[in-house]
Amino acid sequence: MCRLDKALDTILIKTSGEIKSRLKTVSFGDNLDGTSSLGYCHCLKADANGNLRLLDLIEFLDEKIVDYAIPKKEIDDAKKHMNKTNSASKILNLRKKAKGLFVDLEKTGEGGEILLYILIEEFLGIPQLISKMSLKTSGKLHYQGADGIHVKYDDQINKLVLYWCEAKMYQKKSEAISKCLESIEGFLIDPQSGKSTYERDIQLINSNIHQNINNEQLEDALVGYFDKDNILSNEIIFSGICFIGFDSKVYPNPPEIVTDTIVDNINKQLKKWYNNLSKKIQEKSVLSLKELHFFLMPFPSVQEFRDYYLKEID
Repeated sequence: MCRLDKALDTILIKTSGEIKSRLKTVSFGDNLDGTSSLGYCHCLKADANGNLRLLDLIEFLDEKIVDYAIPKKEIDDAKKHMNKTNSASKILNLRKKAKGLFVDLEKTGEGGEILLYILIEEFLGIPQLISKMSLKTSGKLHYQGADGIHVKYDDQINKLVLYWCEAKMYQKKSEAISKCLESIEGFLIDPQSGKSTYERDIQLINSNIHQNINNEQLEDALVGYFDKDNILSNEIIFSGICFIGFDSKVYPNPPEIVTDTIVDNINKQLKKWYNNLSKKIQEKSVLSLKELHFFLMPFPSVQEFRDYYLKEID
């Protein structure tokens, strides 16, 4: 019998904490009053010369696109080819393929989606179940559905937990929060039916799980949870993880940028940010009872982040 909690660890992309040289954790797992949600807050770090690590962060996102966008089976096959031939050609081809899946639209939110993916795997240790990017038919289009799908097995309650993920980046924090909650609500509260918000995503999980898991034993243990005719479909819990990116004045003007000063500026506002987020969640009363994780991240300019991202991914 496959132990799901241990088996799922095998599909988690391990890191050496590289993101931590670029981002500072200001808050981790704070309870949001009146809800079952947890809040996390990160900010850009500054180096000793008073420069924000923004461009470096975007370059790091670019380095992770194969892990994020390409199914595990294709990555494993490329690794086998390299081990057999000493040639990196297949891996380089995967990078080319991954780049082709990203859109060049001015308002794209894909940079935020990759960042959310990294935060989830780095700080929550919850692996990606299926890459939504690999399901796109064109790099000119956005994939319709959740921004990410991650999964873990909770052995304390013997339930599979599926995390629907949404990333929103807007100039105003309140707009980013509202848009995020609107997007994720249906995934968390719709009953099982052919008309549910998540039905298409569940179908895609079923039809693509082999490519993304590449482990027959683990695949066999999971498929029943996504089959409405299987009794295991009653043992899956839907939860959510969100990334909220927004403009903020917490960053001093260069060259006076110091990470500790940024953190101090955030801490002066963080309680207010969390209170506003709590109120927004409570306005959608059913969501107050759901396990939700919110990664908040202020930027000097969301549009600047998006512009740099588009140049890097091109």
